[in-house]
Amino acid sequence: MRIYYGGKIIKTDVHVIIPKITFEIGKGNRQNRFYFLVTPTISYDFKKTPDNDWEHNTIAHLKVPEGKDYKFYVMDLIEDTSSILDRDSIEILRQQELQNIQSAYHWEVHEEHLPENGKIPDATIIVCFFPEFIENIKGGSHIELPTIVIKSDIINAIGSEKKLHEESIKLQLASLNSDTIHAKTKQEVKSDQRRTLIMNLIT
Repeated sequence: MRIYYGGKIIKTDVHVIIPKITFEIGKGNRQNRFYFLVTPTISYDFKKTPDNDWEHNTIAHLKVPEGKDYKFYVMDLIEDTSSILDRDSIEILRQQELQNIQSAYHWEVHEEHLPENGKIPDATIIVCFFPEFIENIKGGSHIELPTIVIKSDIINAIGSEKKLHEESIKLQLASLNSDTIHAKTKQEVKSDQRRTLIMNLIT
């Protein structure tokens, strides 16, 4: 499984005891919307001159090739703000003139279609995988993206574990072309007593 985001190849971690794949991406302070795309392969269009008579040697945008299956989701992070007060806390508020506001977040996820030309929006997390085996997307928090749930009967649906392995190799080979237009990264972690900073550096 290959994952791209922001022009980079995203490092993934495979967990064996509880089967799952995790990854980390950067998020802007005011960024509350992500796009999520699952498709076996991606392509791109070059920039064209205003009269469309020839193409620049510069990529205009990524796209899903015509005829390829995909699943495309829009994920919005929504803040829920509630005030929880009792008689003791009301008295404290009166004395300290503070507000006791607790904020919680949830993700609203809905499936959409790409435009007819297959153009992939910016801020899209691209996962090269079989879209027909995505069960749903659920959960998440203000520091964690929703979980992508794979159908539990994927081996039966594809035929055998060997067949799944063979198809996964084909996905990896198909990703080689896409890798050439995405920067490789390495992860560097710095921490102190108050926070942990995770950086994905271009190599």
